[in-house]
Amino acid sequence: MSKEQNNDTNNNDNKNNATASIDDASNKKHETITKVPIQIDISQPCADNGLQRIQNMNTITISYASTTGTCRNFANTLYQSLLQTIARNYSNIKIQLCTVDELDWWDELLNYEDQNEASAGAVGDVFQNSKKDAVLLPPIVVFILPTWTGGTLPTQYSSLLTSLSDITHDWRVAPHPLRRTLESSSSSSGGMTPVTRRAYKKDTKTLQVACFGMGSSAYDISTFCKPAKDVFKHFLKLGAWSLLKSQGKSVVGMGDDDAGDCKQVFDDWMGRVLNKVQEIMKVHGSNTTTTTTPSSLIGSKDPSKFECCNGKQGGGSGDDKHISSCACQEEKTNDNEGCCSAKVDDVADGGFYSDEDNYDNDDDDDDDDDDDDDDNDGSSAYESDYNEEKEPEVMDLEDIGNAMKSSDAAKRSTNNRELKEMVTPKQAAALKKEGYRIIGTHSAVKLCRWTKHQLRGRGGCYKHTFYGITSYQCMEATPSLACANKCVFCWRHHKNPVGREWRWKIDDPNEIVEQAVKEHISMIKEARGIPGVKKDRWQEAHTVRHCALSLVGEPIMYPRIDEFLADLHRRKISTFLVTNGQHPQAIESLRPITQLYVSVDASTPETLEAIDRPLFKDAWDRLRSSLKSLKHKGQRTVARLTVVKGWNSDEIEGYAKLIALGHCSLVEVKGVTFCGKSDASNLNMSNTPWHHEVVAMVKKLQQELQKIRDATPEGKEKIPEYGIACEHKHSVSVLLARVDLFAVDDPVTGKRRWRTWINYDKFQELAATHELDPSFTFGVQDYVDDTPSWALYGAEEEGFDPTDTRHRKKRKYPKYTKFDNDGVPTHDHDHQPLNGEERAKLRSLMELKKQEIGDGVSVIGLESGEKVIHDASLMFRGLTIRK
Repeated sequence: MSKEQNNDTNNNDNKNNATASIDDASNKKHETITKVPIQIDISQPCADNGLQRIQNMNTITISYASTTGTCRNFANTLYQSLLQTIARNYSNIKIQLCTVDELDWWDELLNYEDQNEASAGAVGDVFQNSKKDAVLLPPIVVFILPTWTGGTLPTQYSSLLTSLSDITHDWRVAPHPLRRTLESSSSSSGGMTPVTRRAYKKDTKTLQVACFGMGSSAYDISTFCKPAKDVFKHFLKLGAWSLLKSQGKSVVGMGDDDAGDCKQVFDDWMGRVLNKVQEIMKVHGSNTTTTTTPSSLIGSKDPSKFECCNGKQGGGSGDDKHISSCACQEEKTNDNEGCCSAKVDDVADGGFYSDEDNYDNDDDDDDDDDDDDDDNDGSSAYESDYNEEKEPEVMDLEDIGNAMKSSDAAKRSTNNRELKEMVTPKQAAALKKEGYRIIGTHSAVKLCRWTKHQLRGRGGCYKHTFYGITSYQCMEATPSLACANKCVFCWRHHKNPVGREWRWKIDDPNEIVEQAVKEHISMIKEARGIPGVKKDRWQEAHTVRHCALSLVGEPIMYPRIDEFLADLHRRKISTFLVTNGQHPQAIESLRPITQLYVSVDASTPETLEAIDRPLFKDAWDRLRSSLKSLKHKGQRTVARLTVVKGWNSDEIEGYAKLIALGHCSLVEVKGVTFCGKSDASNLNMSNTPWHHEVVAMVKKLQQELQKIRDATPEGKEKIPEYGIACEHKHSVSVLLARVDLFAVDDPVTGKRRWRTWINYDKFQELAATHELDPSFTFGVQDYVDDTPSWALYGAEEEGFDPTDTRHRKKRKYPKYTKFDNDGVPTHDHDHQPLNGEERAKLRSLMELKKQEIGDGVSVIGLESGEKVIHDASLMFRGLTIRK
């Protein structure tokens, strides 16, 4: 039984256990439900993972989900801070850290045994015998959760929301099963009577919950931090108390990855959590020794430095002051004008409302009317948390925007509308670490590895093979580091900003080009010391002739992209611009360039969502519109397919239909490059296709395109005929080209001759004429050039320029050089045929491998989202020998 199936079975068992004693004859929705006790000693850690039950008193549970590592790091930070400020001073406090999938939520929330009486006795012993202080602390659970595609949790953590939703909507579950202090107040209809604020403060049994969500405001605002808010609302509906509140509303901390200040936002939120926990301990403690939370643990907004409601500054300082102490606390009156009473924090910086209300410090029972919130209307301000007729109120970004009342907050709101720089210091540092040269506020340049390869005579990139560029004279750059997608195969690991539209400062295009060329030449000069650099090529490399606008981000987002391209052309630099097809209007208005690409990463809307993780809801429609606009461009257009095995390598018919929309001049099919493991990607080495697999896919694609052409009725416009023109095995790339634009019949041999290379001098001449006279137009065939024989598909060189020398690391060479259709080797490392006995032995080994994996090909989906591929036909292809 799989893990997923096992979890489902356990959930069903827990549902049955939690409701086994329901009277079927009177199972009305609001009837009180008696649960069958589960034989578990919940005062002890769970046998499975060593964790205490989350509803145990004196237990603080930090539960998180994480894919990129951000939430995991935040959770660890909070855990260490709680250990330093709480656990070291109180011997009976248990602080535990776990992922959300480590807990069975049906069991944790519904199978409750009141072990608190025993705990209370144990606490009394601790008071008498321990040098450390002890308190009665309500159970607290803190969630730190990311936001994944469509405002959900990552797949491997989805059981949390699923379980909470099922429990919340299961009619068999008693209303508010987490509420402990109100059981005796339950009405006959199952409703709950209002609880006073005083009762809430004295409650040491009911679970208290806090949530912090990570999201990106670049995506749909309705999904921003949605998992954290949904989990929080579910807990409130189930009867949990909110740990943090402001103006009578529950608080969810929200970090915006797009803003670049999520670490500071989290630190501020964490400070409030630490502050609130200590306040609770001050209320429930006995012989409590107050402690001070180091300011380094709670961010820059130390509560002792907050401006109080009467204008005084917090006066707490030193180890002998409580963290919430302030100048006005001693002057607190019956009018509840105490420190930080429902004070609106700097929401522009924090993205959430903080709870600055203080627990009552008196031990007497004469202050039941004490109010620590703005909303004192004679009834409980917390009633909305669990009133079953109401939806729990949770502060989100919209509430925050509407609740900014003070003039200072309004002023901050105005300032926030000012254009900011695209790249944050943190992002800039990460990009520079990977070799980027940042230009201005939103552009970058980097030296391509193929530039360094060809400088050393070790071969050029696929553009050299397909189109005749000189790789060592090519500058890889971008005028926009921001992108509208977060593709799973992005080799930049999402260290760049994201956005659907331009909302940053705009640098001058001429200055960007000028600085980009200078930085590129600077890197060329530095490359002189690389072993094997050819002096003549190094000198020629000081003149930039080509610009690949495919470095990172979406260059076409740059509002002044047309001027940027014009400056490159004036410098006689050819332009290869790659776009992800999310800005069709920008494509339509683009000036003629050397070659325009649209990335076609998926053949269905669902696959596009999974592969590209686009910010736009209508990403599929935008892609189709972009491809349609290519049909009328007039210059060379390319549909670029990046093949990721197990993700987008099927449904070839869908790709053919997309290509047919634009009558694209060329179709590049390239295997994804695996750039190592990253928390931002679910790819692994098995997702990288071999060259022969890409060739097979291209052949199928060519057949599907021909089917569409043949099926076109008479009188309708047929799509062009495509043929396989070139290949570059070194980068696992194959080129399909339109026959009508790039193929001619050789008058001597009568064979087809391909002309996919570019006459760059001719293009610059045509572009300059168009610049002077915009009414002048030119087409693809006006600047084509002959493709050399070594670059053609099927050539012995396999796309490697014979003027260069193939370099192999550590002298490793393939053990076998040719294979049959099943993947069984037919030739050895010296290209000599294997004898029949050797081939039979290898085939038998392959059959054993097939039996081992259960089939020729097996795709295993892991909980992390990875897809691991086992393919028996590839078992001999990676073998090497040393020569």
